Amino acid sequence: MIRQLIYDRPARAWKEALPVGNGFTAAMVYGGQRKERLAFNDCTLWSGYPRDYDSAESLEQLGRIRELVFSGKYPEAVRMAEKHLIGGYSESFLPLGDLTLELTGSCGTYTRSLNLDDAVLTVKSGSLVRECFVSNPARVLVYRVTGPQFNAVLSAQSQLRSTACVRQGCLLLSGNAPDHVAPNYLHGERRPIVYEQAGKGMAFALFVRPVTDGQLIPKQKRIVVKNATYLTLIAATATGFCSYGQMPDTDCAAVGRKAERLVMDAGTDVGALKAAHMEDYHTLYQGQDFSLHTSTSSKTTEKMLKNSEDFNALSELLYHYGKYLMISGSREGGQPLNLQGQWNRDIRPPWSSNYTVNINTQMNYWGASICGLQGCLEPYIRMVHEVSHRGQKTARVNYGCRGFACNHNVDLWRKTAPVKGGSEYMYAPMCGVWLANEIYEHYCNGGLEAFQNTVEEIVRGAAEFIMDYLVEQDGYYVSCPSASPEAVFEANNTHCGLGCHSAFENGLIRQALANAMELEQDSTAREKLSSVLERLKPFESGEDGLSEWSGGIAAAEKGHRHFSPLYALYPGRVAGMYRTPELTQQMRRLFDCRQSHSRGQIGWSTAWAICLSGRFHDGESAQKNIRLLFSKALFKNLFNVHFPFIFQIDGNFGYVAGVNECLIGWEDGVVELLPALPPQWTEGEMTGVRLRGARIRFEWKNGQVIRVDSDREITLCTSHLAPNCQLSANIQLKEGES
Repeated sequence: MIRQLIYDRPARAWKEALPVGNGFTAAMVYGGQRKERLAFNDCTLWSGYPRDYDSAESLEQLGRIRELVFSGKYPEAVRMAEKHLIGGYSESFLPLGDLTLELTGSCGTYTRSLNLDDAVLTVKSGSLVRECFVSNPARVLVYRVTGPQFNAVLSAQSQLRSTACVRQGCLLLSGNAPDHVAPNYLHGERRPIVYEQAGKGMAFALFVRPVTDGQLIPKQKRIVVKNATYLTLIAATATGFCSYGQMPDTDCAAVGRKAERLVMDAGTDVGALKAAHMEDYHTLYQGQDFSLHTSTSSKTTEKMLKNSEDFNALSELLYHYGKYLMISGSREGGQPLNLQGQWNRDIRPPWSSNYTVNINTQMNYWGASICGLQGCLEPYIRMVHEVSHRGQKTARVNYGCRGFACNHNVDLWRKTAPVKGGSEYMYAPMCGVWLANEIYEHYCNGGLEAFQNTVEEIVRGAAEFIMDYLVEQDGYYVSCPSASPEAVFEANNTHCGLGCHSAFENGLIRQALANAMELEQDSTAREKLSSVLERLKPFESGEDGLSEWSGGIAAAEKGHRHFSPLYALYPGRVAGMYRTPELTQQMRRLFDCRQSHSRGQIGWSTAWAICLSGRFHDGESAQKNIRLLFSKALFKNLFNVHFPFIFQIDGNFGYVAGVNECLIGWEDGVVELLPALPPQWTEGEMTGVRLRGARIRFEWKNGQVIRVDSDREITLCTSHLAPNCQLSANIQLKEGES
């Protein structure tokens, strides 16, 4: 079947437009009847430049704050932390500018569609047909209009300080980014957008070459096209970004020439450009597939969202949309996906559209390696490697530790110090450990052997930080002060965000040390890691199940959006249904408590609940959360919603990971198929799944697996296998546990 998003009217707002991209240049296409708008982004266009927010004052006060926590004086500890353990805010990912095309021609029956199988967007308006794709091999966006004779006017503008001009028949938009942009959640800022600091903001450019059989009439800031039967726009973006530790180029003319070279090198053969684009895209997209055996439909996507009967078709469509967004937004040599992927319209976007690494950045990539999209992971691995280098100074200066530390907000300049504000989000030195654990998980799924040295360096750096950061209390090693991302508890009628040895950090630490032990060849070093693991304070139980902090302390908000205390189960692998049944039962109680008190309108949180449902082997819970995601957490263009009406892309990718967790699991060397099959997915097939080095294909019908193939030896749990299930020769069976 052809998987595509279909609409019968143009986008009226940015959140209805359709995304295109090649991992470097991205755009939102509105698909107007007679006025097309393409809103451009470039993955390296951020405010600011490298800064140092590390503070020796943090280390000076850390010991005293630990004493206060151990004494149960949590409010005092929080007040000191929010005064002394702080840093500066991250910079912001910025919109580049809009390209506007005003068309005159017939206007009649209208459709716009995004074909996920080929990564091509098509708009049909009367007799005019428009097609758009963004080529990764050529690094250009191509937008082509064909039809009976038409006229057009081409112009460009930006919210940033910029100028537009026509040069040799081409359109150039160029300018400079601000030196600093304050986060959107800071209210009352006297100068939230700053340009005046000696012009240090990087230069940016959009270069557009029109090719037509009509008459081109250059004006001062626009281009007029008359009597054309085709018009092709070939566009490229460029910025002055050099590297995360280097001041950016501020020369608009030089950056404009970079964009121009990309366009001119691409040529004008649209057929060749499209063929190369599709070949490149198919190499990634077609390596893995997920099908619920739904039939091809011409329904609009809006109707599918409103019709519960389209549950399976929408389940399948949203999965492949996630793959499309990954390939379109994260490619080798570019930057990793931020809070909005690579698509942002605001100078002060929600939460700076940065890399929020207390869940959101990690979630963006949860499903990538299992989907066989190892080719999209290079920017993520490179970012974490850069963070591990930059974070060595933060670890040493702020916390007196070896290894590397990273707090919850990272930007293009690889900021690793804390921000200011509430301790529940500000203080998060274990986020670097989380990033390291994620990279190792992807590495274990295979296909990333070229990054072996990098991965080992990252994993060892995280373990070194842990070994130095832990302190002794009552014969145990504990993490202190310890946060559970964005959650607070009540102490002396005060909300406190710092306690001792949160379940979240306990899980992170156990996973990181176990990863380091797997890689470590030196027996003495392994013994040290093992001894720390053995003396870590264990998880504890509380009134609602797993205790969020040591001492039975629970979060004040029972329906809190973060499932961080359950990290050890997912995305970690410290806990498991078979390996740690009692611990997993306590986790399930906390999960149920969170779910029963949740508003369920935050897409990434709902996606996380789907993933956890997979690890809990609960298909009913998975289906309930998938329906919740569909009904309350998707915009009309299927972008993920963060309550109340904010776009964040993490829920799109978290959903992909959730589907994977429901259909294929792995615990202690054993693969289990359909561990949490949603009841409505009665039959289907997955191919090309990459898990622990093996490529696996399986098919199911009536809720039972009827065929399994693997290109390597695997051990397969017999649960959910049909009596006559066909197995390839290299599959060994293990009886399922009850």
